Amino acid sequence: MIAVWLMVTGCANLESDLTVEPSEASTETSIESTQGNKPATEKCVSIGQEITDRLKAYNAAFVAEDVDLLYNDFWPLDHHTFVPNWDKDREEMRAQMTWFYERGNLYSYNLKSLDRYVYKDVVYDFGAGNSTGEMNGTLFTSYDYYFIRWTKENDGVWRVDKNVGGPRGNSSEVIPTTNEGPVVCFNKNQSDQPAVNSEITDRFNAYINALTTGNINQAYEFWSQDIHFYGTGLNADREGLYEHYRQFFETGQILSSKPTLFYRFVHGNVAYDIGQSDDTIVTDDVQSTKKTNYVIRWEKGHGGVWRITRIMEVFRR
Repeated sequence: MIAVWLMVTGCANLESDLTVEPSEASTETSIESTQGNKPATEKCVSIGQEITDRLKAYNAAFVAEDVDLLYNDFWPLDHHTFVPNWDKDREEMRAQMTWFYERGNLYSYNLKSLDRYVYKDVVYDFGAGNSTGEMNGTLFTSYDYYFIRWTKENDGVWRVDKNVGGPRGNSSEVIPTTNEGPVVCFNKNQSDQPAVNSEITDRFNAYINALTTGNINQAYEFWSQDIHFYGTGLNADREGLYEHYRQFFETGQILSSKPTLFYRFVHGNVAYDIGQSDDTIVTDDVQSTKKTNYVIRWEKGHGGVWRITRIMEVFRR
């Protein structure tokens, strides 16, 4: 939804807590995992379908220009959206969307889940989308990546707790890492684990050090076998990401990286980070600043080592 947000502003293996395995699924929902064959629980399939239905309703609310519906039915009190030009809370989003609809229209808004992870009353969605509309008489089309953290509120309604979005960089079709609308169910609710936070922070700092020193072989060891990178101009698996950095470091370097972590959600052996980063890079002897919003999914694998299974890194002004 990059064009919308620009217009709006006026300018490998799942670990021990995995409980659901491949099985039949309803409509758009499928079950994916890498362990043995266990029957999928009805609840797991049901939650996946609930999120699919809510996602469609969320799309429709944007197209209908129903700010009150978005505010009351989709954005909880602690809602936070990160997009290229800003990050805003619930009240700020209401004002921003009201401002936009006074000056423009959204003709279509379609989000498609690529990876979905269910933790009882919390669901994490990585996906891609496209939208069309106009702003002050200027037509636009956008092609984007998104991340949504869904939470089931006390009234039983799924709402968009956290949202990160940014440009894919082109209109090419995105190849899902699994089937459309995958559902992977876990046993672990969110937990506050200071020791885990420290472990992940140390791993993240070591990963950043590998990149800023141009040590691509070391960085490679931080990625799980099934890592997938969703970024502006890049949609890659482990080998593709390695080749991307190998080519970059032939003529460029990352002089510094200054990440800011806003949220970390830990569920046993899995964690999700939401943050922003300001990187100073050199490409072909030209120095520039690269600003991004990022989401990282961590998994604690064999030997108790935290590795990165998903990265979404999208442009930020």
